[in-house]
Amino acid sequence: MDFQTQSTGADLRVMLHGRLTFNENSQFRLVLGRIADSAATKVVFDLGGVDFIDSAGLGMLLYARDTLRQRDGVVTLDAAIGQVDRMLDLARMRDLFKA
Repeated sequence: MDFQTQSTGADLRVMLHGRLTFNENSQFRLVLGRIADSAATKVVFDLGGVDFIDSAGLGMLLYARDTLRQRDGVVTLDAAIGQVDRMLDLARMRDLFKA
C-alpha cells in the first residue's frame, strides 16, 4: 500500500493505493502518524486507488475513525470501487463513517 496526503486547513485527504490488508499494517501506521501530526479534524480516506481490502483493512479504517474521534474529529470514506465498494457494503461500513 502506498499513500499520499493533501491538507487544506482542518481537512486532510488520504489517498490510498494498492491493497489494504493485514500485511499493510505497518504502512498504515505511517498514515496514522501523518494524521496524528496534522491538525486535521476531518479526514477523508480516498479509496479509489485501493483494489483489495480484507477484514483487517476494514479494522484499520475503524481504528483511524476511533482515534480521530478522540479529538472530536470525523473520518469519511470516498471513491471506493469494485471489491472494496462491495466489502464496505457487506460490512455496513458506510453507516459507521457518516459525516
